[in-house]
Amino acid sequence: MHRRALAALAALAFVLVWAAPASAAAPKVGFFVKSYTIAPGSGATIYTMLFADRNLPLARNAVTIRYSFIGQDPAFKLNEAGHPNNCSVAIPDRLVLDCGAAVDALTPAGVDSGVVGFLDIAADAVPGTRGTLTATMTVKGYAPITRTSTVTVGEAIALTPVDGEQERSAAPGAPIDHPLTLTNSGTATAQGVALLSGSQYAFDTRTRYSNCFYTADSLSGCTFDQPLAPGETYRVTLPLRVRADTYAPSVQYGSWQWATDEEFADLRQYALKGGFGPIGTPGRGGVLRLTPVVTAKAGPPQALPEYTVHGLKLTVTGKQSADLAAVGGRASGRKGSVVSVSVGLRDLGPASIDHSRIFGSKPTWPTTRVYVPKGATAVRVPSHCKPMTSGGGVLDEQPGRPGQARYSCDFYSLLKVGGTVTFDFGFRIDQVITGARGGVAVAPSDDEINQANNSATIVLNPAAPADGGSGGNGGGGGLPITGPSALAGLVLVAAGAVALLITRRRTS
Repeated sequence: MHRRALAALAALAFVLVWAAPASAAAPKVGFFVKSYTIAPGSGATIYTMLFADRNLPLARNAVTIRYSFIGQDPAFKLNEAGHPNNCSVAIPDRLVLDCGAAVDALTPAGVDSGVVGFLDIAADAVPGTRGTLTATMTVKGYAPITRTSTVTVGEAIALTPVDGEQERSAAPGAPIDHPLTLTNSGTATAQGVALLSGSQYAFDTRTRYSNCFYTADSLSGCTFDQPLAPGETYRVTLPLRVRADTYAPSVQYGSWQWATDEEFADLRQYALKGGFGPIGTPGRGGVLRLTPVVTAKAGPPQALPEYTVHGLKLTVTGKQSADLAAVGGRASGRKGSVVSVSVGLRDLGPASIDHSRIFGSKPTWPTTRVYVPKGATAVRVPSHCKPMTSGGGVLDEQPGRPGQARYSCDFYSLLKVGGTVTFDFGFRIDQVITGARGGVAVAPSDDEINQANNSATIVLNPAAPADGGSGGNGGGGGLPITGPSALAGLVLVAAGAVALLITRRRTS
C-alpha cells in the first residue's frame, strides 16, 4: 500500500478570506485544502495548510478539522492511517473523517496541519468524475471555518522509468548531460506530462527552457505538452552542471519524478494558495522536448497510480571544503524575564553545504553545540536541538526539551557560502550575573579549512562595554567538543521532488 505525500516547497504569502472572533484586534485564522487528480483504485494523503495573520501560539489539541464526502459520488471515500494516529473515520460508510491538527502555533507563512488522513478512490470509478471535499476547521475560541477542494478521478496512466537510478562522477564546475528515459507501458495515451525535480543544490542547469520552471538557480520542473503513445519509449536530456561551490569529495543525489498535467495543475494550485512558494519562473530559452513525439486524441483527466521516478547518485570528485564560523549572541534582562538569543554558524566558503534532502537521519556534518549561560534556564529550545549529557552524548529522542545545560543542534537546509543558520533560544534569567557566559561551538571535520573560529560566546547582561563575541570571536577560547563529531550518514529519498514528493497507496 502506497501513500502520497507532498513536501519541500518555499514560503509564499497567501491572501485568505479570514474568520475571526468578535474582537477586531484578535488574530485572524484561515486554511487551505489541496485538490487532487487520482487514478481509480488509488488514494492520496490529505494535505491542509493552516494560517494566521500573525504568529498565534496554540494550546495542545486546540485545532480540529472535519473532512466530509457526504452527498458525493460513492466512488469517493475517506480513511484513517490506523492507530495511533490523529484522525478517526466514521464506519462503515467512510464519508466523514475527524482529525486533530498536530500544530502548536499558526503563522502568516502557514503550517502543515500534520493530519494523517487519506482519500480513497474506488477501483471502478469512472475517469472524469469530480467530487467536492468539504473541510471545516475549528480553532478553540474562534468560529468554525469551512473550505472545499476538488477531487477528480483521472484515467490511469502507466509510465515506467527505463533508466532507474544511475551513478556517475564529476568535479565541481563540470557539465553533465543526464538522459531520462521512460516508457508508456499502459494502454492509454498520456495526453501531457510534467517532470518534477528533487535534486540537491549541487545540480545546476546550463540552459533555461521556456517550458521549464526555475527557482533561484535550480530547475524545479518542466511541462511537456505532448502525447505519449502506449508502448512507446521517450527520452529527454537535461543539460546540467555541478555547481562550482559543491563540497568535494561528496555524494550528491538527483531525483526526477513524472506526473500527469492534471496532477501538476493540482500541485501549482496548492503551491500558490497553500502558502508555499511558486513552482518557479519559466526560462527564456527554447522548448525542451521528449522524443519521439506521436499524435493522439484528447481524453479525460489522467493520473499516475504508481511512482515514475529517475535517480542519479553523483560522486563529486576533487577537494573543496568550507570554513564554518560559530555565531554567538548576547541579551539583557531582569530576573525572571525570558530573553531571546539567536546563535548558530556561518559558512565562509568556498563550499556550500546542502542538508535540504536529508530525510530520517542526521546530517553528517556539521553539528553545533550550545552551552547555556550560568544563572539562566533554556525555556524555549528549537526542535532541531537535542539535549546533551555531561559526557557528550546526545539524547536523540528528546528534541526541543527545555531546561538542559547543553544542546546539540543540526540543520536540514541549504547553507550557501556567506549564509548563516541560526537557532533561536529563549533563556529565562534566574539569577542576574553581569557578563554571564555560555557558548557556541561548531564541531570540526577533518577537512575543515579553519578551526580557529569554531567557537563563540553567549553573554547575558554584558557589562558596558559588552564583551564576548560572535561570528567566530570566541572571546576566551574554544569550548570542548565531546562525543562524536561525525554524525550518521546522509539518507536521501530517491522519489523526492522540490515541488512534489508523492507516495501512492492502492486500495485493496
